[in-house]
Amino acid sequence: MKKFGFKIFSTNLHTAPTFVEECIKFASFRQDMFIEIMIVPESPESDLIRLKELIGKTEVRIHAPHNVMGFDAGNKELESQNRRILAQSQKAADLFDARTIVVHAGCGHGLKYIRETARQFKVFNDERLIVENLPHSDDNNALHGSTAEDIKYIMEESGCGFCFDFSHAVCAALSLNMDMEKHLKSLFDLNPALYHMCDGHITEAEDFHMHFGSGDYPLKHFLNDLTDKNAHITMETGNNVTTHNQLWIDDYNYLKSLLPE
Repeated sequence: MKKFGFKIFSTNLHTAPTFVEECIKFASFRQDMFIEIMIVPESPESDLIRLKELIGKTEVRIHAPHNVMGFDAGNKELESQNRRILAQSQKAADLFDARTIVVHAGCGHGLKYIRETARQFKVFNDERLIVENLPHSDDNNALHGSTAEDIKYIMEESGCGFCFDFSHAVCAALSLNMDMEKHLKSLFDLNPALYHMCDGHITEAEDFHMHFGSGDYPLKHFLNDLTDKNAHITMETGNNVTTHNQLWIDDYNYLKSLLPE
């Protein structure tokens, strides 16, 4: 059975408490749902404990902070900082008994950055780590982990798993002038442990996080041909939806409508 996840931030108890409680309540009554929590650095432990109380027995996956939040495994000089930042996500994974912790590969095009990322992930020594494929660049930062070759190298060298982000893959294929379908298939062949999905424009190399049905991604193809039968799919739609959860419920129902009967 495929499962679909709402993605909330560890700070949302303060920024959008009603919204978060509504999302958690909706997910808790459905066997095909889970929650992914993005851990914001320095989030109070009391907030995570409160989230644990609200979420109860609903399955949780954890997303570690990325380069915008100070975590860049491609930078050797930031190793100690990366370790401190990751430690909070590891504690959260312990608290929620999460099977996976999503991590970004980091910044910098070139083999030395990929090697540094793989080295740090190996040193972190946590079998729950899964590396997410990235666009070729983001807000003028050069990123690695945008091709299947990058991800496969990091996985083999560090022992981590893989999180397949469809929108990032589309962006990378366009930026690098790769065959879109071959690129997507090569990532799917890496046996993802988690998927990230949103809608977007298939001819634009930007990750818009659009709600399902508002773009032109071939979502039915993504969902039915490029995820496994027991896939966990986080719905990364509507970053700024913080007043009510109906749009996220609509996203959930949209994906459900694309599944074969």
